[in-house]
Amino acid sequence: MIFKNSLFAFDVDGTLLNSYGELTQRTIRAIASASDQGATITLATGRSWSELDLVMEAIPEIEYAICTNGLEAYDRDGRCLYTEEIPEDLVGNLVETIRTSVTGVSIGAGIGSELYAEPKVIDGLVPGIEIAPDRVVSDIMDALTVNVRDLLIYHPNYVDKLEELFTTISSIIHDRRVDVVYSGLPMIEIVPSGSGKGTCLAWLSGYLQIKKESVIAFGDGMNDLQMLSWAGTGLAMGQSSQKVKTVADHVIGPVDQEGIAEWIEAKLGK
Repeated sequence: MIFKNSLFAFDVDGTLLNSYGELTQRTIRAIASASDQGATITLATGRSWSELDLVMEAIPEIEYAICTNGLEAYDRDGRCLYTEEIPEDLVGNLVETIRTSVTGVSIGAGIGSELYAEPKVIDGLVPGIEIAPDRVVSDIMDALTVNVRDLLIYHPNYVDKLEELFTTISSIIHDRRVDVVYSGLPMIEIVPSGSGKGTCLAWLSGYLQIKKESVIAFGDGMNDLQMLSWAGTGLAMGQSSQKVKTVADHVIGPVDQEGIAEWIEAKLGK
């Protein structure tokens, strides 16, 4: 059976949560059924651990969470099992290089399990994700510590021209210890080299002693490409871009048509 001794990895925004930010009861029931049949359930999201409370509460079958686009992994009790960080000696230099080269940027940073950000970065976040007032800073340099997971680069003039901003940032960041990437948010991200949802999912499957062939990943965004490509079965949501669909093994129904539930129900013969 496809569910027994398998690992199901779900992106959150645009995959579990529909375009209204809702998690439907049908999807909740379907994931519970997969768990009942022997699947281990993990999230694989760009969100930080602190932003997953409502999803974790709604789906008690979730046992693990891959967070911050694969830079960390937690068990259900909030114990950090895996983490990657930008080298301490590099973080400040990256911020200064970006500010010098691109006028008007605002910068955020994943520090520990929290997100700190300059005020304008908030405009680029997914609806429903909020930053506590004490984590909004006028200058991100004041918040940087030795535990920086990633940097977020937001510019209001490039919200609809993200590829152009990506090209610009990539052209000025030359240190091989970091990668320049972007996902579903209207901003660029700088992450430790080689990191990603796929890298962390591979680590988690090894940790759980679950074979790659038994890993099933669901996603819809550019930050899911590595995960969908690595997994034994990569499933792209129906509303995904053509690039995401091409990398996946199969395309399922759109999130607003409860594509996850539809796929699981079909496999269960319901």
